[in-house]
Formats: sequence, C-alpha cells, structure tokens
Amino acid sequence: MRKQLILGSRLLLFVLSLTGTFLEIYKYGGHMLMYYTVLSNLFVTLFTFYLVLEMVIGKDWERTSLLRVKGGVTMSIMITCVIYHFMLAPLADDFWRVENLLCHYIVPLYFLADTLLLDRPRQYRWFDPIIWTALPLLYMVFGLFNGLVLKIPIPDADDSPFAYFFLNVTKYGWAYVLTYAGTIFVAYLLAGFVLYGLKRLDFTKK
Repeated sequence: MRKQLILGSRLLLFVLSLTGTFLEIYKYGGHMLMYYTVLSNLFVTLFTFYLVLEMVIGKDWERTSLLRVKGGVTMSIMITCVIYHFMLAPLADDFWRVENLLCHYIVPLYFLADTLLLDRPRQYRWFDPIIWTALPLLYMVFGLFNGLVLKIPIPDADDSPFAYFFLNVTKYGWAYVLTYAGTIFVAYLLAGFVLYGLKRLDFTKK
C-alpha cells in the first residue's frame, strides 16, 4: 500500500512539474531554458519520471545512491523557490501566473515534502551537502560565460544577456556579483546541512 501511495504522489508531482516547465517554454519560447528556474524544474521533471519508472519496473527505488542524488535535486529546486521568493518576486509584475506558481512554489515545496516525508532517513553522507553545490555553481559559471562571452540574448531578461540581475558583471561589477554569489553559496551550503540534519530524523515513522 505504501508503495502505491508514493507512486501516485510522484505521478502527480511529475504531471505538475511537466506542466509548469512546458507552459514556461511553450508560452515564452525556448530561451526560457537560459533561466535556472526552468532548468531546475526540467531536472525535477526528468528525475521524477525516472523515480516513477523505477517504481513501476520494480527496481530498488529506495537505494542509498539514488536517495543521495535525490537530496541534490531537492536542494537544486529549493534554491529556485527561495531566491525567487526573497529576491525576484518583489520585482515581478506577473506573479499570479499558473506556470510561475508551479515552477517557483508548488513543485519545489512538493518535492521537498516528498524528500522529507517519503525517503528513508539516514541515507546521506556528511559531505553530500558540499557535492550538492555543484549544480548552482555550474549554472553560475554558465550564466557568466553567456553574459560575458557568448552573449546569447534573453528576450525577457532586463539584464540580458545575463539571466539575473545579480549576475550582471558588466553593470554592477565583480565585487557586487561575487558578494551575491558568495552569500547564495553559503546559504545554499548551510541549507544542505540542514536537510542532512533533518534526514537524520525519521519522518517516515507512523
């Protein structure tokens, strides 16, 4: 029964993440893939599909290696929620869009709840939160490389070819960007250790 309930929940999560990602790209164009928001939601969509597939074919969907990766996916989508809520939402003039709510709130919080409540506890290694920083760091490198070298335009970005204002080295300078990036990195790392600590507890007990 537990497996069926989790499978149903993850099927719903897959549909929601797919819907949000599809609407962002369909309504606003392929350039939306330049945004971390859409990339992280696409990552969640693909990963959730993989989780569902493993459950359907009967593989060990609770193995430690998979849950450790899932912790990284959880962190990668939650930074989308947190940065948007505290840094970008106050600047938004189109907040109440279905795709916006799906990608920035519903899917990230749903995925976090899935990790906290449904995954087996005590599967992470102490150094996993450090490894989990790789995804946002890679995106930051990509965002800076595009803004400074490739210069692929992002039509809906006020700071194009930078996807986000806090990456705009040309306008604000390196000190500004590195301060923002460093603050986000430290907060992300600390949040990773908080997730590690929470998963030392057993939320799956009845």
